[in-house]
Amino acid sequence: MPSAHAGADDHYRARRWAAARRKMRSTIAWTIVGLAVVVPLCAYAASSRGTAWTVGGGIVGALLVLGFAVLLAWRAAGRNATSEILWDWAAARGWGYWGRDRPARAPDTATVASGVQVLADSPFPEATPLLRRGDRRYVTDVVAGLVDGIPVRLANHCYEQDSYGSKGERRTTYVYDVVALLEYPLSVTPIRVVRRSAVGRLLRSAGDAVAGWGAMRVEDLENDLFRERYAVQVADAADPVEVFAVFDPLVQEQMAEKRVIPEIDLIEGEGGWLLLASSGELDGDEMHRLDVMIEAVGWAVATLGATPDATR
Repeated sequence: MPSAHAGADDHYRARRWAAARRKMRSTIAWTIVGLAVVVPLCAYAASSRGTAWTVGGGIVGALLVLGFAVLLAWRAAGRNATSEILWDWAAARGWGYWGRDRPARAPDTATVASGVQVLADSPFPEATPLLRRGDRRYVTDVVAGLVDGIPVRLANHCYEQDSYGSKGERRTTYVYDVVALLEYPLSVTPIRVVRRSAVGRLLRSAGDAVAGWGAMRVEDLENDLFRERYAVQVADAADPVEVFAVFDPLVQEQMAEKRVIPEIDLIEGEGGWLLLASSGELDGDEMHRLDVMIEAVGWAVATLGATPDATR
């Protein structure tokens, strides 16, 4: 019996091929335009350099141009297919959707509440450090709905970071995450919970010392495996008792053993906002990542959220 994940892969591939066929029509049209420009140039070159050189160079150039055009069309088809699948995912749940490559159809007002559609259409605030990173930043494919009655937005987030070589040439690095953003009061704020990378685990002491410079420090919790896999950063003035009340031994054990939020790489809380992030851009064959993110939002609200009393 085929798995649900395999079915999602087939659905995404079918959507992507359909989008690719649409894109290829415009690619072919632009190729014809390009040939209309190249052929006269080749004729001119043939008159001055010889037919063999011109034909060989023309064929190689045409193949390179066509290959590049097909690659761009295939990538654009993947983005369009992802947007369409996300649109359907949101509509099936009564969620709102907004995206850069939004399909050309109006939301179904019978199934999508106006409030969540307004939330999806609203500008994404730069509410936490991740959302303020980079020289440029943007979100695409935003879906918005209610998780346990709390308005939540999920989106593909990207920030661009520029660097410059010795001759002043600019290089741009693109960093993608799937993020969940909601407004919710937290027991400890500001706070950052960072999953350590393999390199981060090797350089844990040095990294924690760097993180301790400035207005944030790394809280030294008691579970060794938890400390190896996560860094909990809080304000220098934060009360350790409050931090330990949130990250009690059971929570540390569950996180260390990956029984909860196994695919979440970053949690940030600041100014009444809560953000969760999972590294990498969401594609249409990875819709299970949204379900994982929604489950993680519920865990974060229950674990990190402020309660009327201090007991847990």
